[in-house]
Amino acid sequence: MRLRADMSDPAEAALPAPDEAAALRREVETLRRALAERDAFLAGVAHELRNPMTPILGQVERLLATSEREAPEGRVAQGLAQLRWLVERYVRRATTLLDVSRVQAGQLALLAAPVPLAEVAAEVVASLSPMAAHAGSAITVSVPDDLVLSCERLALDQILDNLVTNAIKYGDGSAITVSGLRDGAVARIRVSDRGIGIRQADQARIFERFERAVGDPSLAPAGFGVGLWLVRRLAEAMGGGVSLDSRPGEGATFTVTLPLHA
Repeated sequence: MRLRADMSDPAEAALPAPDEAAALRREVETLRRALAERDAFLAGVAHELRNPMTPILGQVERLLATSEREAPEGRVAQGLAQLRWLVERYVRRATTLLDVSRVQAGQLALLAAPVPLAEVAAEVVASLSPMAAHAGSAITVSVPDDLVLSCERLALDQILDNLVTNAIKYGDGSAITVSGLRDGAVARIRVSDRGIGIRQADQARIFERFERAVGDPSLAPAGFGVGLWLVRRLAEAMGGGVSLDSRPGEGATFTVTLPLHA
């Protein structure tokens, strides 16, 4: 005996009604406009936050140069050096917000040039040494002098600054290592700590915007939650990528791959 197949197609049954589809499209468009407005707002805020700091930083540097000539070991020189670091860090955070908005708008143009990794790594670690000292972390740099990348220097600086800052925040006072090695036509840049580590379930999430390595916002260090997202976007824009190897309680190692200069 043959049975009539009078049941409707489940796939067709799952499709939303025309009115529901139109409502969903309107909702998506509303969300897109809200995101665009938020990114424009972030760009404006970042610009207004960063610009006044440029003359302030210049004045601090002039005062510091004078005090270092007259009394290099004095408390004034030490205080001005700390103030300069705080202003520079403020500017870097405002720049991060500005870069995020530019990436989202597709306006961040990266120009590749020969960049010595050891030189940039040393500069970044030196700029972050006060923060590392406050956290109780010692940073070791192990990068061959002849390791020259094909990338944009400012973007590489931003990548290393974000990764080392992240290691200081979540390293729990542990030793931090910045290393680089040649692997065929690319360089592998590793930033490692021995801190709290990151759960497997969170390892993909933390590369998204406004996400943190710590699930509970009340336990997370201060920040925007965009550092690792920006690292990934910048690395990919320069023909590379980023990966993570971590276990809770055993620290984390971020590896950035970038092309070598031919």
